[in-house]
Amino acid sequence: MSRTTSSTQEVLDAEQAALEYLRRQLADRCPQALSFEGVFDEQALEGEGRTLLFSFHLPPANPADARCAGPTKHYVAVGQTEPNYFPAYGLNASDAYSFHLGTRFMLVLGVQKVDPALEPPGAREQMRKFLATYAGGATIEDEQLAGLFRCEDSYFAVYRVRIAGVDYYVFGADCPPGCYALCEHPPQAALRLHLGKVVRHEARMERQRRTEPK
Repeated sequence: MSRTTSSTQEVLDAEQAALEYLRRQLADRCPQALSFEGVFDEQALEGEGRTLLFSFHLPPANPADARCAGPTKHYVAVGQTEPNYFPAYGLNASDAYSFHLGTRFMLVLGVQKVDPALEPPGAREQMRKFLATYAGGATIEDEQLAGLFRCEDSYFAVYRVRIAGVDYYVFGADCPPGCYALCEHPPQAALRLHLGKVVRHEARMERQRRTEPK
């Protein structure tokens, strides 16, 4: 993780920018103040730079509706990036930054959900082989394709599997493999987090290669 220090003035300026963005997006539901969560300066994606992350609690859109939950934690990202706010999904600050990068990745490359019938041949068997290694040969009690996404000519499959009574999202097809216990959230949320983590990891490896003596 590349979480750097920041000056008080930088944080104050970023908070004001975040509040102005949120006022345009949320109108009278906009919070009065934000909690600073951290600054990330990784340049993990082209066009993405120093990003400051804040959190806030968003009240329900219709408080009179009993079906609406109470205030929920959200994050907002500003800085050398496109401003973006999103539910916290229980993520810490570092994972929230990964989620933001994954969102930017999906938007820039036009990743879209597609018909499950386009699931690539062999993708499910590939996913099972990954789990056989990752989960030590644990028995898959149930599996289904939770979502299929297309990125140019590549397909990202998100499977929902149950192992020992616990549901997991597992990524397959052309998507780098991974497994997350986030099935209370939509598959695209888990995919954004996963892609952001992959992008950050690849950027770290590239920086390391550049600094290694030749």
